[in-house]
Amino acid sequence: MLDIPANIVQKTAEKSGFTLALRNGEMWIDDFPADPINIIEIMTSSTSGGDKKKRTQIAMACEDAILHGEKHNAPGINYRQVWARMVSQLIVKSQVSMAWGGKTIWLVQDVLADYISKSTALIISQYLSDRLDEVNILSFGYGDNINDKNEAMVELRNSKLFSGPITKGSSPNSHDGFVDIVKIGAPPPKSQIWKSLLNKAPVGVWTW
Repeated sequence: MLDIPANIVQKTAEKSGFTLALRNGEMWIDDFPADPINIIEIMTSSTSGGDKKKRTQIAMACEDAILHGEKHNAPGINYRQVWARMVSQLIVKSQVSMAWGGKTIWLVQDVLADYISKSTALIISQYLSDRLDEVNILSFGYGDNINDKNEAMVELRNSKLFSGPITKGSSPNSHDGFVDIVKIGAPPPKSQIWKSLLNKAPVGVWTW
C-alpha cells in the first residue's frame, strides 16, 4: 500500500508513536487509517469584527458578560469569511475523496447552511437526505436547547444531512448539482450600486 519496505514502515510507525502488533505472523499498525478514506471538514464560523459603539467587539463583549451576565451584546458571525473558505474547497475535496473511494462530509452550523441558501443559487433544503452522495453537508443546530437555562453547556443535537451530486444528473427528475453553490441566487438591483457610489466622494472618472 505504501510502496516502501516493511522494515522501513515498522521503524517509521514506531518513531511516529503508533502501536504495532503481531497477528498470525503479520505486523499490524493499530489505529492506522484504512480504506475507505473519508474526509471530515469542520467549518467553524468566526466572529465579525464587532461594533465599538454597540460594544460587540470581543474584548468588550467578554467584559460585559462578566459584569452583566446575559445582558451583554455579543459579536455576530462572519458568514462571508467562513463561506469563502468553504466554497473554495467544497467541490475539489469532494472529488478527491470520491477518487479515493470515500466521502467528504462537511460539518457546519445551521445558520451557515441557511446563509448558503440565501446567498447562492443552491436551495439547500431540496437536498435533505438520509444517505451520502457526492457532496455532503451535515448541519447542526441548538434548536430549543439553547433556551434551557439548567444546562451549563448546550449540546448541538439537531442535525440534518444535505447531500447530492456535483453536477446535475441525466435523469429528468434529478436535482441540480452542488455546483450551483458557486452561483448567486439573484443579482442585486443596479440601484444599489448607484446609492453606494452617491454616498462616497468621487475618486476619478473613466471615459472611453
